[in-house]
Amino acid sequence: MKKRSIAIVGYGTAGQTLSILLSRDHHDVHVFERAPTPGPVGAGFLLQPSGLDVLWQMGLLPQVLEHGASVRRLYGDTPCGRAVMDMRYTALHPHLHGMGLQRGALFSLLAQAWEHPGNLQADTQIVEVDTDSGRVRDARGTWHGPYDLVIAADGAASSLRAQVQGTRLDREYPWGALWCLLP
Repeated sequence: MKKRSIAIVGYGTAGQTLSILLSRDHHDVHVFERAPTPGPVGAGFLLQPSGLDVLWQMGLLPQVLEHGASVRRLYGDTPCGRAVMDMRYTALHPHLHGMGLQRGALFSLLAQAWEHPGNLQADTQIVEVDTDSGRVRDARGTWHGPYDLVIAADGAASSLRAQVQGTRLDREYPWGALWCLLP
């Protein structure tokens, strides 16, 4: 495979994972993160079996299992007690489960796994992608690149996705959920 020069915008879970996987394939990966000091955003989340499989293939599953809590059932009800969700992973396969994990734990594990942390440029908000030249422009007006590939991994409220040809934004969900950490 030909070595490519790749820019990743965003150093969240997706950006971190991509930086590791693409670097392992010997690509020249450069990551741009708008936060002055990159770190986890949010308290925790539930890794599904597909995410656990990716971490296993990356060789990181044992570390993740040390920091997380196995979740075998998701149950939700209304204030009146009517069940609105009752998902048991064993209905899919006896060995499947989710993994409750603090974002900080996963962030640290992924940061330690990337062999080229010097290619992370923090405090650099990318505001424009020139798809014709493969370059990106930061908020200070500096152009970076050219890159063979630019990946916008800058989150759900991405300002770059609309600039990439052929990309459309999905509609917002008409519902939501509240999450909290409990003992």
